[in-house]
This record gives sequence, C-alpha cells and structure tokens, in this order.
Amino acid sequence: MDKHYRQFLAIAELGNISSAAQQLNLSQPTLTNNMKKLEHNLGVSLFTRRSKGVDLTEYGKLFQEQVQDLSRRHDAMLDKLADLKARKTEKIKMGTGDAWWEVFVKDALHSYCNQHPGISIQLEFGNHLKLMDMLIHGHIDLFIGHEIQGLSRRCNVQFSPILQDQEAQFVHRSHPLLINSDIKKDYDIYPLLQVTPDQDNYQHLIENPQPKQQEKERKKLGERISYEINSLSASLDFLANSKAIMPYTNNMADYFAQFDIVPLPETHSPQTGIVGIYHLNETLPTHISDIKEILMATS
Repeated sequence: MDKHYRQFLAIAELGNISSAAQQLNLSQPTLTNNMKKLEHNLGVSLFTRRSKGVDLTEYGKLFQEQVQDLSRRHDAMLDKLADLKARKTEKIKMGTGDAWWEVFVKDALHSYCNQHPGISIQLEFGNHLKLMDMLIHGHIDLFIGHEIQGLSRRCNVQFSPILQDQEAQFVHRSHPLLINSDIKKDYDIYPLLQVTPDQDNYQHLIENPQPKQQEKERKKLGERISYEINSLSASLDFLANSKAIMPYTNNMADYFAQFDIVPLPETHSPQTGIVGIYHLNETLPTHISDIKEILMATS
C-alpha cells in the first residue's frame, strides 16, 4: 500500500504528527511535507491543525475509513499470497484471551482440527484492545474476548455474544485477607495485579473513554500499588509469592485452585460483562464461519 497512506493512518490514529513521525522513524518536517503533498493530490484538507496535535476533517474521516479498508485488503492479499506459496489453501487466524482458551476455545479448536486435519492455524493471545487492532488491520480473522465498552464506531466490526462473565478477586490461599481480616475494610491496602491490561498505544480504538475511566476509578488504580503482567502463568507465580489481589473471570476458579489461588468472598455486587466473538462486519469465509459456529456451540 502507498507509504503516504500508511503515514496518514499513523497520524490519524495518534492524533499527533510528531508522535507519528517518531513511530515511523521519520523527521517531523518530512512527514508534514508528505501530508501536504497527499492533501494536494487529493484536493482536500485532511487535518485541522491545533496546538497539541491534529484532528481529522470531514474529508479526513472518510479517507481514514477507506484507507483502513484498503490496508486490510492489502494485508489479507499478502497473507493469501504467502499461504498459496506455501501450498496452504485455508488458514484460521484467530485471537483469544488466556482465560477463554482454558474455558472453551481450546476444546473448540481441537474439535475443528480433528474434523479438518489439513487446516493451518495462527493463534494470537493478548488483551482485547490489542486483538481488536490486529483484527481491523487484517492480521486475524476473529477473536474471543470481552465486549469492549466505548469502542469506536470506525472499527466496523460485529460482536456475537457467547456467555456472561462475572469478575472475582483472586489471591493465594495464604493471603492475610483470608485469615482473620475484614475484607471490605482492608481490601484496598493490598497491591492490585492486572493481567494483560490495556496499553496506551491502543487507546485510539476507544471513542468513549468513560467506561474505561470508571473501571479505573472502581479499582482505585491511582491510589494503590499495581502490578501489570502480560502473562497469565507469570501472574499466577507472582500471586503465589506476594499479597497482591488479581481481578479475573470467575470461570477460572477451578483452574486456579490447582495453584492454591482462590477467590475472595464477595463483599459487594461483582463486576459483570459479556464475552463473545468479534470479526469484521462482512461476509466470513466458510472455514471461518465454521469455527465460529463451533466456538459458540462449545461454550
């Protein structure tokens, strides 16, 4: 895809030419000049300059939608060419959180692979915003995760609900809160362990930041020690050797029990959410539609 288009997308996502230039390893004057050339060629203004960055004009928003679609198609074409070169006719590229892999995704995928032994698999793990970014850029075909509150409408994706999730607060069996302690009173004095938390470089995917901000306030992230770990297995190791508290889906309680990780007794109404499948809002290839059906049936 045209390099100026990719440069435009970087600016549009970051809202700042200087930040985009740094990400692209270009000088700011070079990037600014390239955008002026692009605007001249298109005959419209794409950006409104402001003191701390840029906003997209009406033309810029339309151009962003079209270039994102072009980028997805370009990346998908390259993937298909690579697959064809390797004599692979079909490939499932999917993402999931660690929890949903253990709860139902691995069983669904094993079932599908037994039925289709010639299929190729690409499996990505991570936070739902990271996986959303991979989805809209064409690097995966679908992913399983929580419904994203405040998601930008520009993402143009479809969400199919699978199950309702309830959050629990997990600690090691020897945690002080389980031994002669007032959980409701003392809960906030202990560090909070966040598994695969949201990263700042994916915040452009959020149109309404209020739900995410309310979650931070609920967990009092600005007032307590926190540990951010991008690995579930490392989080369990850390939890076993610290007094941290780990908010995580209650669906994993039986799995965590083998590591002496247990949920705290509930002191208030637990946080709930919907888990489902995200994919682009377009007709799915047959093999992707088939694995989606199995995922929904297995859960």
